[in-house]
Amino acid sequence: MNISSNIASVTMGQLQSKLDTISNNVSNSETAGYKRRDVTFSDLLNQEYTNQPTEGNRLTPPGLRVGSGAKIAQTRLSNDPGIAMQTGRMLDFALTNGYHFFQVERNDNGGSETRLTREGAFFLTENPNNDQELVLANENGFYLLDNNGERMTVPYTFESLQMNSNGQLEAILQDGTTAAIGEIGLVEVEKPQLLEAAGNTDFLMPDGDNRMQPIAASDQFIQQGALEGSNVDMAKEMSDLMLTQRHYQLNARSLSIADEMAGLVNGIRR
Repeated sequence: MNISSNIASVTMGQLQSKLDTISNNVSNSETAGYKRRDVTFSDLLNQEYTNQPTEGNRLTPPGLRVGSGAKIAQTRLSNDPGIAMQTGRMLDFALTNGYHFFQVERNDNGGSETRLTREGAFFLTENPNNDQELVLANENGFYLLDNNGERMTVPYTFESLQMNSNGQLEAILQDGTTAAIGEIGLVEVEKPQLLEAAGNTDFLMPDGDNRMQPIAASDQFIQQGALEGSNVDMAKEMSDLMLTQRHYQLNARSLSIADEMAGLVNGIRR
């Protein structure tokens, strides 16, 4: 009965983690660039009790195999690209390949780090290094980087921004001339499962692991005037939610039955 209680309690804890993951997916179903996570389970170690007789015509091996419950084997990041939502805004960019990421620079307490993101909504803000220029940044204040790892700056006198077929961002100035802003920096991550979540829709590559390479930007990989929607499938998430709740209820009932059996045994001893 203690074994039954342990199996049920361990599995319930892991199922609660899956429920939390599903809840996070559902709550971010409208977040641009969000990638859902899928949970898979595996069995814990089994114990074998060889307390059964071997005489007779038994066809199965002797012994009673008792498991220890289930655990989460992997929380997998889905690489499926979301649907591109047309916005018509010149600083909205949608990635069409599920393995490509924008590079943004985060500054904090004098230090900086490069993060990866698929959220392509950018804005213009003042360049802290030059009051005659603007710089591209996302809603968190992280600067968009070009293919050389530099911030993408825009002259104050611009009228509009346009990306050409080679992924080069150009500014149309008030006098009608064109100024090159730079090529949007893209990287391709070979194994997105290695990425570490860094808050919002940002990711970090683990230290010492460099399984990503720069990719030449083009209009085949980046769509201007659009944002990539979340790849969360609400029908699938709700189906997984109901199935997980049923599993949780089954284990809760198992725990309750084990407790009732323990109560009966204690009553007999009295």
